[in-house]
Amino acid sequence: MGALLSSEQKTETEESEKKDWSELPLPPLEKIYSYLSHADRAKMSLVCRNWSQGYGSPSLWTNFRFKSCECQLSMDTCSLIKFVMKYGSMFRHVEVRYYHSTRNNYAWCRHLIAFLQQMTTNSQLTSVKFRGFMWCFPHIDASFRGDVKRAIGDFLGSQDHLKTIQFTYCFCNHRECLELLKELNVNSRNSIEHLRLQVLGFCEPLQAKEQDSDVTQGLLTLTGLESLTTALEIEYSLIFENKFARQSAAIKTLNCTQRLILSKLIIEYDSFFRDTDIDVYDGLKSFDWEFLTKLYPDLQVELNISSYSLLMREVERLIVRNMPITRLNYIIEDSPNHSSLMQIEEFFSHLLVCKTNDHLITLYLNWEIPIPNLASTFIPFLQACKKLEFLDLFIVSPVNGLGSLLESWLENRLESLEKVQILIFGIDDEDDRKTLQNSTTEYVSRLKSIGLNVKEFNPLANICPLIKTLSITRQPTEASRKRLSLIDLR
Repeated sequence: MGALLSSEQKTETEESEKKDWSELPLPPLEKIYSYLSHADRAKMSLVCRNWSQGYGSPSLWTNFRFKSCECQLSMDTCSLIKFVMKYGSMFRHVEVRYYHSTRNNYAWCRHLIAFLQQMTTNSQLTSVKFRGFMWCFPHIDASFRGDVKRAIGDFLGSQDHLKTIQFTYCFCNHRECLELLKELNVNSRNSIEHLRLQVLGFCEPLQAKEQDSDVTQGLLTLTGLESLTTALEIEYSLIFENKFARQSAAIKTLNCTQRLILSKLIIEYDSFFRDTDIDVYDGLKSFDWEFLTKLYPDLQVELNISSYSLLMREVERLIVRNMPITRLNYIIEDSPNHSSLMQIEEFFSHLLVCKTNDHLITLYLNWEIPIPNLASTFIPFLQACKKLEFLDLFIVSPVNGLGSLLESWLENRLESLEKVQILIFGIDDEDDRKTLQNSTTEYVSRLKSIGLNVKEFNPLANICPLIKTLSITRQPTEASRKRLSLIDLR
């Protein structure tokens, strides 16, 4: 009886403790949530109604996106300001995006200025993203545009803990970019680790006299960002149009204390934004990259290319010797009517000539033109890539040589390769579908037998049955398990 009473008392105590926790007031509940990951917050919110309400508290929101709809733009004051005044101190990541559908550009800019002015009182932000301003600025006069730029400059200058700043589709000319760099140099030089300046695509190339003064000025401004150690993400036009050879000469005059310590350079190139032919640019030469790799021995380059022309001379200008490309994302749009189409064999041959294979760790290739034979095309190149860990292919049907490619991995396993994903689209023939199905099914068990994780799946089966995906990963070891979980391209 005593044991029974003890058990009942224990149950009552546990129920009482649960009730006490469920009635926890909002302030301490928010404090607990603030220390948890997003996944743990979600799990905790399922315990009881009170905890669910605490999970949705605006006081826990660290991400904020500035977005004004048309009805809000018709108001004299920005309705978001009161919200920002109350909860702005909780924000850590802010994104400001201009949408093309915005009709009242002046009202949108006034609301943006008010928002930025309010945020200058909070200096706890760690990342800021601006996007799309280049579609807004041409529709407002120079004076008002200057007010917006000053508000952005004052806002950035007020943030003492910014680590990441991203500007995407924001600049209409190079001088605007230089003005921004000056502002960052003065106010945020000791905290910025990742800077993104993407797409000056509609800008005209600088004239020679402008280049001589502006590129040196821009270079010295960049070198002033002493904490920029994580990544510099930059539009390729900045390199082409600013004649990097002159910058190389200028760098040599700087002493070691003036040089930024850069470990990663992310370069973006999108031919859609190129108003002028690529041949008008000098580009980075092999000796420029040789100099850069000596200056920054640990430098890694991520090159992201989106091309609509498929020109060999475009590839030759973008990828050269001594360029330490560790990640290459190459999207080729279908352009069958072009007179100078590049074949995929030519593309891989150029990579081998440039010794890109010596550095490459990740390759994402979106090739929207049929490949005659996967095996003869990919096997020689992949065998030359001794460091390649991740391969992601997005290719079009018909697919020839897939079985031979998979067979080669059975016979001569690539030791470095950890994950492969092959996505095939445009399978509109039933016989081709069955052949592909039988081929992949045959190799699933055989690849598993040598320690590779193999999955066949169609992520868009209910939307687009014309897509087939084969995913292959190495059985993870303790050392690689965490890395594999972070890079899941599915």
